[in-house]
Amino acid sequence: MAGLLASSGAALACADVGCDPTWSLFGGAQACHNRVVIAPGNDSRVNLLAMLRDSTGLGLTGAVTGGGDYPKPEYDEEGFGHMFLDWGMLTRTWVPALDPQAEPPANAIDGPCPAFRAASPEFNEALAANRALPGSDKTALSTARTQLVARCADSSLPAVLPGVAVSSAPGKAFLGYLAASDAFHATRYSEAASGYAALVGAPDPWVAETARYMVARAWLGEALVHSMGEYGYFEGLKAVDKAAAQRGRAALADYLKAYPKGRYAASARGLERRAMWLSGDFAALGQRYESVLAEAPKEGEPIVDLINEVDGKFLSNSDNPNPLGGGLLLLAAADMKAMRVADPDDRYSSGAETPLGADALASQQASFLRAPQLYGFLQANHAFYVAKDYARVLQLIPDDAKRPSYTPLAFSRQVLRGQALAAKGDPNEAGFWLELLGGAKALWQRPTVELGLAMNWERHGKLAQVFAPGSPITDRMVREILLMHSAGPGLLRQVALDVERAQTERDAALFTLLYKQLSRGDYAGFRTNQPLARGDAPTDGLWGFAPGSATPLGLFAKGRTAQAGFACPALQGTVAALAANPQDVRARLCLGEFWRLNGFDGFSMLDTPPSRGALGGAANEYPGKPLARGAIYAAVIADARSAPDDRAYALYRAVNCYSPSGYNSCGGEDVPIAQRKGWYDRLKREFPKSSWAQKLKYYW
Repeated sequence: MAGLLASSGAALACADVGCDPTWSLFGGAQACHNRVVIAPGNDSRVNLLAMLRDSTGLGLTGAVTGGGDYPKPEYDEEGFGHMFLDWGMLTRTWVPALDPQAEPPANAIDGPCPAFRAASPEFNEALAANRALPGSDKTALSTARTQLVARCADSSLPAVLPGVAVSSAPGKAFLGYLAASDAFHATRYSEAASGYAALVGAPDPWVAETARYMVARAWLGEALVHSMGEYGYFEGLKAVDKAAAQRGRAALADYLKAYPKGRYAASARGLERRAMWLSGDFAALGQRYESVLAEAPKEGEPIVDLINEVDGKFLSNSDNPNPLGGGLLLLAAADMKAMRVADPDDRYSSGAETPLGADALASQQASFLRAPQLYGFLQANHAFYVAKDYARVLQLIPDDAKRPSYTPLAFSRQVLRGQALAAKGDPNEAGFWLELLGGAKALWQRPTVELGLAMNWERHGKLAQVFAPGSPITDRMVREILLMHSAGPGLLRQVALDVERAQTERDAALFTLLYKQLSRGDYAGFRTNQPLARGDAPTDGLWGFAPGSATPLGLFAKGRTAQAGFACPALQGTVAALAANPQDVRARLCLGEFWRLNGFDGFSMLDTPPSRGALGGAANEYPGKPLARGAIYAAVIADARSAPDDRAYALYRAVNCYSPSGYNSCGGEDVPIAQRKGWYDRLKREFPKSSWAQKLKYYW
């Protein structure tokens, strides 16, 4: 039951695969990553935590001015840098041992029996405290409980209670409690509820109070008995026994009336939220969550658990007919979610089926009388993401870019203003971001502002300013994305030569430069820059190469260039021949060997720019297009001047581009199977004695 109640209701989080963020400030679409800016596309839990902590003057992860270190990313967060976050990463900043997305331990024991066993000391303490219990009764009852716990885990053991004899009135009450608890832990909840209800007037005070509390627990258990589907998933409130849920809710009220400060009072108040959920009373549940959130500590594991519950049971619960029915914070979080729109730079994103209307938002004004800045921020988000009225955003959010520090809401307001300036093409946009940098001191804030400034400079042809000495743009990921996708050969060489820069950035710049020179036919330029590749640079990691990762620069210094059967010199010799004669047949084939043997087939990261609206997509200062390996073979095949062995090898390799799947692994235009058969037949016909003709058994 605990697992069910923790997981019901969908909550956005990263899946068990990597997440590739879109490097822009657009926060309108639901994605597997979040921004420090409160935005419609964020996980509702991130927005709710940010607004909750802001309401008490706290920063998102610590003091308003920042503090603390970025959490170590998990494997699916490697591409986030210091720009993006998810719920697990966010909560790990102040609960390092907690990962809300983690799987339970492999040795975790599910089911009711561990809980039954864990309660044994409390039962034995109650026995010891009752002076009216004879010693023989205490021994019999304690032994019986131990045997019941064992039988809970192993139903083949003999029945326990029929053989238990007690003589005193309190002993009979304890025995009745054991019978009810045996039924409860065997999930015979209705029977348990009746048994507990008969004990609310028991002579032992512990039995009387505990039994009254357990009546409610039993009815809430009964409500869920038929709620699990064939494969063990919760089937929603439609499958819940509402009558049992209502009985449980009434029993909780009865317990709290009888024991307002009782030993189970805190638990009972928490269970009231469960009873409201199970009975479908979302109006009461929303109001209760609002008050509980206000009273809860604002950091630590309890608030993580509470926000998970709020999101699963209320904000993201498909059974909730009106997510906008909560109090101020829940209403704001639900409004944000209702304003989701598709990201124009991500064809896979989608928004709300019917985004929140302006009239609906206007009707909520009275609900936000205590939080006018929050309401204005909601209006500005609607203007930006739904109405696309950027002038309205600037009216709603005045320029406040010179603060010494920013709370989550204040920072989110200013970033949204900066986004509106960018959308309008305002000439003061860059100056705004520069001013905002001064107060962006909390985790994730400064990189966010740097992204806005870098995108402005990229759009306006000022890429060199990003890499100028003393540049305010220091974020590694931002700089490397621009190097890989936007920078021209001059800037790349400048960065690669600058010993004042971090080695990781110099390596990224040089790898990009060498790859683009070699793939685009600038052989003279490659010869000039290849000696810059340091001898101790790694050669592995090509397919993990991305901004922020290690760079396989060593491939251009010591990568493989030949395989048995086709002789090629070191890469330097091949490039020297191409620099002297770009049509040199053997050198072109050897270049193809370098790409093939070092795993470059299908490597397109540096050749595929981001979308126009994302960082690295607004400018491309590097000329030319990459030469596909398949195009090399096609040219050699068509060149009547090529040596027979070279032409035979080109035919062999051209066919093998489609081995064994039938899909082109060499890049360039695909050719139909008839063409591949033609190459195969020609190799067999024209070069029958060639080793390549003898090796080739199929065409694909």
